[in-house]
Amino acid sequence: MTTSASVSAPAVRKTKKPKLPPIEEDRWCELPDLVLENIFSYLNAEQKYYASLVCSAWYQGFHLPYAWSTFVFQDTTLTRRKFNYYSGWQYILDHIRTQQCLSAIGMHIRVLIFTPMTNFYNLYEFMNMVSYYAEHQGRDHMTVKGVGSLIHTLKYTFPCNMSAREEQRNRRLYGTGGKLLEALKRLMGNLESLRHLELIDLMLDHREALSLLDQVCYDHTLTLRRLSLVNCTKITCPLLHAGVFLNLQVLEISPQNLGEDVVYLLGEIRLQHLHIIQNRYTPLDITAVSSKSWKQCAKNNPSLKVHLRVECIRERHLLWQESAPVHTVLYVSPQCKLLTDILTRAMDLYKDQLCVFGHIKLPRFHQPKSFNDRMDPFLLMMCRVCPNLHTLVVRERVSTSTVLLLANEGKKLRYLYIRRNAVILRCDWPHNPEWSPGFYEWLRMASRSYEDTEREVSQKFGRAWHMLSDKEFTRLSAAQLTASVH
Repeated sequence: MTTSASVSAPAVRKTKKPKLPPIEEDRWCELPDLVLENIFSYLNAEQKYYASLVCSAWYQGFHLPYAWSTFVFQDTTLTRRKFNYYSGWQYILDHIRTQQCLSAIGMHIRVLIFTPMTNFYNLYEFMNMVSYYAEHQGRDHMTVKGVGSLIHTLKYTFPCNMSAREEQRNRRLYGTGGKLLEALKRLMGNLESLRHLELIDLMLDHREALSLLDQVCYDHTLTLRRLSLVNCTKITCPLLHAGVFLNLQVLEISPQNLGEDVVYLLGEIRLQHLHIIQNRYTPLDITAVSSKSWKQCAKNNPSLKVHLRVECIRERHLLWQESAPVHTVLYVSPQCKLLTDILTRAMDLYKDQLCVFGHIKLPRFHQPKSFNDRMDPFLLMMCRVCPNLHTLVVRERVSTSTVLLLANEGKKLRYLYIRRNAVILRCDWPHNPEWSPGFYEWLRMASRSYEDTEREVSQKFGRAWHMLSDKEFTRLSAAQLTASVH
């Protein structure tokens, strides 16, 4: 008999571990400096700091010049927390940190943006510090040379509705002025490379508005290329400064700041694009510029193109400028409906020049399904009457047969934006005596499915075309639609 000690233990079978694929090492640290600069340019100051902690290469990218080409100043930028006995903890501008920041990257800033902010003290102090650096340019022990010398774009937006909600009808609007306006004017006067100036919602009174751009006109009469003056005043106040810049190419202005004298001056300069923008702060009692003034302006400046745009949450009527060389009519509003009066008025006034027409933003109103209640016939009429129409945005409910007819009748139509959720699978057009039996049969067959409709429209345009989803439709912007006109 064998003893228990001599009994051999069962052999343990060793299982082989599966071989894992080799891990590829990330080579983000080997990105070229040009790519790193481009990546850092999309980040704010805090995000740049955390990105610089990735590796030594990204730490060096933190100090590349182009990474700081755009500087956005917000409520908490370059601030520290300070306790106030009455208001609690507040963010106060840290002057030492701001001084270090301007000394390190101030000479690399090319675009300076002031977002709407409620802490006016921080905004006032920062603008004065930038102005001080730009005025002294290293002539003392506190400043360095080159701060502000490369800034070619200044964007300033004032929070005029900071104490009101959009739903309130009797809201109180505030305007900039006093010391804050003085600091802004001082800053604009110290930017020697200024080419693009954007002033939004300043809401000045008549006296302050007339002297707003005095120093800018003196320094940049020949160099300013783009100017945005949206809601500079609460009431009607023509700003003659807009017509003084001889080489101005693009001007965005509110109708309350546009008058007959301004239009006359715009005809004497090299202005190419005039954007007249209406929004929720535009007064309701304003009047359009006379037809005689627009005719004289178009005669003196034949290359001028006027773009009318409404930007408002609620429904708002467009201020039609009779005899103006209008190339674009856009509604950026979820409440403005496509009405018969709008289409007929646009065709009567601008049929020879109109290039872009449409409504953007998803609609927030009921849309009829019946063919007799829809705008399909008038949209087709616009494509026939306007020979230069190349961009059409339709968010209203239409049928697939209407989409096919729009693509077929538009002589120069190249950009047709249609919401897929608003398209009805139907051929609801009655037989037109001008249509051949073969054409009507093609229309009925091609409108039976979305795929057939998209394929036929793609053949008409000579490129791939598809209807937009609601997510894609919300990405449409006024700048994108007017880019082809520019």
